[in-house]
Amino acid sequence: MKTLNRRNFIKTTSMLSLAPHFLLGLQHQGISYATTKIIPLAESLLRKWCRALLEHQINNPNDLTLHGGIYSSGDKGIPGRCADAVYPFLWMAKYSGNSKYIEAAKNVYNWEQHNCSHESGAWCNDPGAPKSWKGITVFGAITKMETINHYSDLLGEKTVSQWKNRTQKAAEWIFENIDINFGNINYPATTPYAMHLAGEMFNKKKYTVKAKKMANEMMCFFTTDNLLYGEGGKEKNEYGLHAIDLGYNVEESLQAMALYAHATENDEMLGKVIKSLKTHLEFMLPNGIWDNSWGTRNFKWTVWGSRTSDGCHPAYYLFADKEPVFAKAVYQNLCCLEKSTHDNVLSSGFHEQLAQVKSSIHHTFEHAKSLTTILNMSQPKIENVYELLPREREYGIKKFESIKTTLFSKGNWRGTVTGYNYDYKLRYVNTHCSGGALSCFYHTKLGLITAASMTEYQRIEGHNMLDADEVKHFMNLTPRVELKRNNGKVFRNISYHNAKIESFEREDAVVIKTESKLVDSQQNTSGLDSPNVNCEYKIQGDTFFISIKTDKSIKQGELKFYLPIVSSSDEKIEMKDREIVIKRVNGNVRVKASQLIKYDTLLSERVYNFIPGVQAFSLQFICNQLHLKPLEIQFCMNE
Repeated sequence: MKTLNRRNFIKTTSMLSLAPHFLLGLQHQGISYATTKIIPLAESLLRKWCRALLEHQINNPNDLTLHGGIYSSGDKGIPGRCADAVYPFLWMAKYSGNSKYIEAAKNVYNWEQHNCSHESGAWCNDPGAPKSWKGITVFGAITKMETINHYSDLLGEKTVSQWKNRTQKAAEWIFENIDINFGNINYPATTPYAMHLAGEMFNKKKYTVKAKKMANEMMCFFTTDNLLYGEGGKEKNEYGLHAIDLGYNVEESLQAMALYAHATENDEMLGKVIKSLKTHLEFMLPNGIWDNSWGTRNFKWTVWGSRTSDGCHPAYYLFADKEPVFAKAVYQNLCCLEKSTHDNVLSSGFHEQLAQVKSSIHHTFEHAKSLTTILNMSQPKIENVYELLPREREYGIKKFESIKTTLFSKGNWRGTVTGYNYDYKLRYVNTHCSGGALSCFYHTKLGLITAASMTEYQRIEGHNMLDADEVKHFMNLTPRVELKRNNGKVFRNISYHNAKIESFEREDAVVIKTESKLVDSQQNTSGLDSPNVNCEYKIQGDTFFISIKTDKSIKQGELKFYLPIVSSSDEKIEMKDREIVIKRVNGNVRVKASQLIKYDTLLSERVYNFIPGVQAFSLQFICNQLHLKPLEIQFCMNE
């Protein structure tokens, strides 16, 4: 692939409108995967999203608090970062030849200046709130500079001059305020690229010097297994673990580091980033879902990534000629985005529309930026289009000690068992699950079977998270053992921070065993009669087994095992006392249990959680006597 300096970073748009028969002809010329699969799908999604953004843009010239802003029905207002839509709007203007998208870009830019511009040179996260978070200035500055670099011809000299003057003020704020200790790691990680672009655009050496300095400092934020840390704290917790979040890493931090390293030919950083991208890719499911069931910021997890970050595509696409599997990752994730797009708006997951949840427009304009970036890249020459994603392969067990998490891959079953215990910013408790939880469970033919939500839903970022009260059956989706005392206090095994997890492989089976305690959010047990909980997950043949037992009886309260199985409300369910069949397009999910199955809703209804944006049919089992006889559950597939 050509070196992406500022002169050849721009890709001509002629490739974007190639006729389908010509694209098929390219399939045998070594660049097929980019031109026949990735580019057409990225274009298709971006066109839809740009149309939706335009439809949601407010036209009210008499009210500058509204005019040009992009209204979000899910957020019941205008997101402060909606000016990031300038980049995709201008791509759409050039692609379609329709000048209304140029006007849309100028209007949303002007809305930002009237409502989110701060006298310091920063942009504020919340409109009309000058004291709100200003770190997002680094993202806004990158967007403006990329837009100017690619679409100055559409904006005209006067507008370009105005945008440059305002962006230089933002660049100066970044230079003065963001260092390696600023905020979560996504801010220091994106600053080198912002400072590099600013150094080139404004011919200021101090910006490029700062970029290089911070890039060097970022090299210290990788674990021994190549995961980037610092998302929610830069110090270790009491268990010796770092703060790591998959979603923000792949959708924001690593992609900005990749773009910086490539633009500056920083070979040391390039090598480190590629290694890290490969490690993070271990957590992509075969259908392109990102498994962030365990991350520190899983409160913003959705099946395709993270709600308010940009998207994984630029980093993986950038190096797809070196690592062909990266192209597969881009395409599969694009398919997830397509499946989650309804009425031209990117929803928070596969089932948001079925759950009658109004979408945040934030998802759409941020991920539209990501697709605009890859469409403006030189196209990688991908010679091997038959690469498999890591989790498409059958490998048994993989352990990631830095997050106390085990992945399994046997037969058609894939899954994640986690004891990761880093509380976000060391103060938000009961967010992502721990305790040896089965945080993600997947079948290669049937898709997602279970997926962990937050243990207790908390709007940690109020403007970026929706209100659970607006959902009829809102529920924690993590499989869990839960004790509810008569006084109403709740204790869970998935809240426990010091679980024991062991695994082993036999020729005919994979087995993972966990031991945990029932605790509240402060790690307090429920009392002297609080039992230890032992869970065993086993794959043997075509069947997945769960076995749960305790070592004590429960003298007061009720102990239950909750098993929410991902199921959309348009799927049919057949129910017996100890067996349930969920009918999917590609086959049936059949679950058998050793005791009576109860459930939380009518057969025709589903529970829902914003994290990761799926519906489920929630099963429950009474577990007070598990010290006498374990609960046995079997999953099998029927064609």
